[in-house]
Amino acid sequence: MPKFIRNYIAGGTYFFTLVTSDRLKFFTDERYIESFLSALSTIQKYHHFDLIAYCVLPDHIHLILTLAEDDKDFSSRIKEIKKMTTKESREFSGDRFLIIWQKRFWEHTIRDQEDFQNCFDYIHYNPIKHGYSDTYDWLWSSYWSYYCEGENNAPEIDPKKFQNSMNSFGE
Repeated sequence: MPKFIRNYIAGGTYFFTLVTSDRLKFFTDERYIESFLSALSTIQKYHHFDLIAYCVLPDHIHLILTLAEDDKDFSSRIKEIKKMTTKESREFSGDRFLIIWQKRFWEHTIRDQEDFQNCFDYIHYNPIKHGYSDTYDWLWSSYWSYYCEGENNAPEIDPKKFQNSMNSFGE
């Protein structure tokens, strides 16, 4: 098994991909989605981070998080979010052995504004890329929290800009 080297930078902004175990589509059930979002919110209160963008898809989740200036420990936050999601999901499913997540997660340190915009756009284009939606009306995404004034103000994301980097988003 390869040894992964994480890039821990205090105050860093990171793009994450969390994938379900065996790519099972747990997040088609709203209870699992709510468990994830609840865990995300709870962990954010105790281990502060800024949630910049997210998208919950049936078999994977994308996030952009920024840590406080003196903090570089994103791994514990991801671990706790996955753990709490699993605990809540086991309770309502009645399956105390339920496994939701792959053991690892994918992380990318955002280097500059262009990299940030690319990751931000990729997250919001992802439901279209995977065929779950043909518009940006995906319910489980932060897209409309940024562009809630209506479609006239929302930018159209050009999928061609991801062609050279499709394998670099952890899917």
